[in-house]
Amino acid sequence: MIEDACLEADSPTAPPARRWDFIFVLEQALGHVVHAMNIQRVLGEQVDIEATILPIAPDTATGVRALPLLRNWSLQSSLAARRALHRHIATSAPDALFVHTQVAALLAGDIMRKYPTIVSMDATPMNFDTVGGAYGHSRQSDALEAGKRAIIRRALHRADAIVTWSHWAAASAVRDYEVDADRVHAIPPGVDLRRLRPRTGEREDGPVRLLFVGGDFDRKGGLDLLEAMKLLDRPVELDVVSSSVETPSALPVRVHAGVSANSRVITDLFRRADLFVLPTRGDCTPLAVSEALACGLPIVATPVGGIPELVRHGQNGLLVPPSEPRQLARALTVLIDQPDTRRWFGENSRRLAEEDHDVDKNCRKIFDLMAAIAVCRSPVGAAGTGSA
Repeated sequence: MIEDACLEADSPTAPPARRWDFIFVLEQALGHVVHAMNIQRVLGEQVDIEATILPIAPDTATGVRALPLLRNWSLQSSLAARRALHRHIATSAPDALFVHTQVAALLAGDIMRKYPTIVSMDATPMNFDTVGGAYGHSRQSDALEAGKRAIIRRALHRADAIVTWSHWAAASAVRDYEVDADRVHAIPPGVDLRRLRPRTGEREDGPVRLLFVGGDFDRKGGLDLLEAMKLLDRPVELDVVSSSVETPSALPVRVHAGVSANSRVITDLFRRADLFVLPTRGDCTPLAVSEALACGLPIVATPVGGIPELVRHGQNGLLVPPSEPRQLARALTVLIDQPDTRRWFGENSRRLAEEDHDVDKNCRKIFDLMAAIAVCRSPVGAAGTGSA
């Protein structure tokens, strides 16, 4: 484990420059796909890191899904991660590991004892319990929940450091799983501020353009947004990026299905929008909101999960209760009618993105933290190991 003298929370101190051999175990489910893509892009620009990427997706666990007791994503993911790690470390000893998410780390305790490890997560399981109803998730019996908590706690305690996407999740790691606060680092995933940036030049003529981005249309509040659209007596247009949506033909809605993450299409939609709307009923820290920040958009969202750290009510957007189309319509009306407020909110969004959500800077914090835990774990041997 990290000694207090080695690291302090949120301020990792990197050792002298050298070339590091790091392994990145990256879950490939839901919004984590974009996070993995961003990490790989930043790693490609690092001259001091030899990186091995071990992607963990549902199809990597095909060998275990046939077993009746192992049809659970947590077990599939952790078994696949353990198998991939053992294959790699059999021929090459890394300086440190980065495992995203905690699910992938559940069965890697013996590996974490041997190699310095960061476990990364967007939310703890107990965080998820607070928003899980919208996902169709419900708590199990007290005995089963206590057992799950013990398993997660053991995995988190075996890691040298924990990285969370929000202070909401960091607080849960400390409060609910008794992880020492000095080992928990709130580092948002960030987005590419070079690709995602505010539009330049004059705005196109026409009604105010709203943008909604969310794969799970119902859970992300898409139906609530359509109801709110019916209540608006202002001319607006709505672009929806989602997997499959059926919208009333009477509404001014354009649906963009099958749009790839980080594609030019979605970048252009963000840059043409006037207002980003995500009235989600259940979420942790949605990357689409960070992308809206980067594009300098005012935001209307709900105060669930870590969203209040991204959308600061009255500063860069408005927060409304989930499943309340009338209140959502009122918030939209305020910003539709006040272009100066939209502009000011948007400027604050971009400023927040530059301060806290730059993927290049935030990934570098993680890489420096990995180097620091390698030195802290083996301050004598680390200087002579890894790639030349």
